Amino acid sequence: MLTGPPVIISIGELLWDQFPDSAHLGGAPSNFAVHTASLGARSILVSRVGQDKYGNRAVEILGEKGVDTAFIQRDPVLTTGLVNVDLSGDEPEYEILGQVAWDDIAWEDRFSSLMESADAVCFGTLSQRSDTSRTTILRAVHNAKDSCLKVLDLNFRQDYHSLEVVQNSLQLADVVKLSGPEIPILRRYLGGGQDDGQFLKNLRSRYSLDCVVLSLGERGCRVFDGGDEFTVKAVSRDVVNTVGAGDAFTAAFVTHRLAGNDAETCAKKANQAGGYVVTCEDGMPILPTTHRIFAFNPPYRKEAN
Repeated sequence: MLTGPPVIISIGELLWDQFPDSAHLGGAPSNFAVHTASLGARSILVSRVGQDKYGNRAVEILGEKGVDTAFIQRDPVLTTGLVNVDLSGDEPEYEILGQVAWDDIAWEDRFSSLMESADAVCFGTLSQRSDTSRTTILRAVHNAKDSCLKVLDLNFRQDYHSLEVVQNSLQLADVVKLSGPEIPILRRYLGGGQDDGQFLKNLRSRYSLDCVVLSLGERGCRVFDGGDEFTVKAVSRDVVNTVGAGDAFTAAFVTHRLAGNDAETCAKKANQAGGYVVTCEDGMPILPTTHRIFAFNPPYRKEAN
């Protein structure tokens, strides 16, 4: 039972999303970190940026939003990650540039004690596209204590995924969150001709997962928790931008689960957080105080400009 705000670690990509007329800080682990900080957790991001203006500004913004940036590495050669985002279709399309700083997240001895302090760790599949970062991420999750909630966010982008990455990640996870587009790819790797519901039930059983959460976007989510299965509808919103909404959803689900709430409550709160983000231009807005669960006030937080 938690006696105070939880320590939630996210590990993976830190990058800039380049839109036709602007650039916004992003990356699923980074968005997740900002939202868990908004919810009152002690939020720590493990990543890597270049020694450039994009890296400097990224660290500055995250600090302003309440994220502990002490574990963000600086690369002397590789540049900060960039992604070109196309919003012309129903869903955002991403061109993720390769050979950037977050591909080279290196293991540090201090990560061992960091992971031992974690109440939850969230990791994904995109950030495992390189050998170096993949080795560090899997080692970090493996080093977490048994009671740490290990959350896998399946985010298949371009061709940056493989059977090996999927299987190794699932074997470490307690909770898996995914969206509809991930299911056909997951089925291709793991087999299974059942409908989506039965496939996800079997996934939970096969990998001894506590919970599988399927985000349905504006329709809400479907949850497979132990022997229970249910759908929680979302409230209709005027959508401005869907980028980052799924990360807010994951952050709220995880933080409420750490607070001891049941899966249905976690799902409702997750829908609310994701629903708020789609009404914002920025993919990592600070959630309103009405979403706050814990009362951690980071000493490293800066006043936003």
